Amino acid sequence: MKKKYFIILLLAVGCMSALKAQPLSVVKKDTESSKEQKIIFTGGPILEMNVSNFIHSGIGDSKSKMKFGFSTGGFLNLGISKSFSVQGEMLFHYKTSDFEWSNQTGEYRYWGMEIPVYAMYHYCFSKGNRLHIGIGPYTEFGLGASFKYGGIKQDLYEKDSATGLPALCDSNTGFGIKVGYEFVSGFQINAIYKASVTNLLDENSSRIKMYPQTFSIGIAYRFAK
Repeated sequence: MKKKYFIILLLAVGCMSALKAQPLSVVKKDTESSKEQKIIFTGGPILEMNVSNFIHSGIGDSKSKMKFGFSTGGFLNLGISKSFSVQGEMLFHYKTSDFEWSNQTGEYRYWGMEIPVYAMYHYCFSKGNRLHIGIGPYTEFGLGASFKYGGIKQDLYEKDSATGLPALCDSNTGFGIKVGYEFVSGFQINAIYKASVTNLLDENSSRIKMYPQTFSIGIAYRFAK
C-alpha cells in the first residue's frame, strides 16, 4: 500500500506543476544554424461518466451487465511537436455493474485509482481546434470492492480464512484508446474504451476468468495551451 500512495503523491505533484505550463526548451545544433524546439508541459482536470462490466468465462449461465459510474482526476501532457504528445493521467473511479447467474442478480461496487499513459496524435484545424487519438497502457489500483447479494455485502478484498486469498486482486493492467476533440479555448470532449489483460480473480483464478472493461465519455480542460 505504501508504494501505491507514493505513486499517487508523485503524480499529483506532477499534475500541479503541469498547470503552470512552463515550457522546457531543448536546443538542437545544426551545421548551418542553431534551432530551438520547445517541449511544453500542459495539464488540467478531467470529469467522466463511465459504464463498466466484466468480460468473463468459466461461469455457466451468467451475464455481466453494465451500470453507470463516474471518474475524476487530472492529466499531464508532454507536447513533443504540434502533432504528437505523451499524456499521463491520474483518475479516481466509482464503478458499478450487475452480475446475473441462474436467474439471480448481485451488484458489484468498486472504488479505485488508475494511471493511464497515452501516445497521442493530434490533427490541427485552421481555426486552432484539434482532433486527437491516443492509445496506451494503464494500471488500476483498487481501493475498495464489494458484492451485494440477497441483503449480504461481501468485501471482495478480504482474505478467505481457509485459502488465505481474497476473491479479487486489488490491481489490474490493460490497454485503452482515447478519441476526442479540443476547442481552441482548451475545452475537450473525449470518449475512452479500456479493457484489462489480467484476470481480476485471485481465488479460483485457474478456472474462472474475469477481465474488467470500461466505456467512458467526459470533458476535460487544458490550461495554458
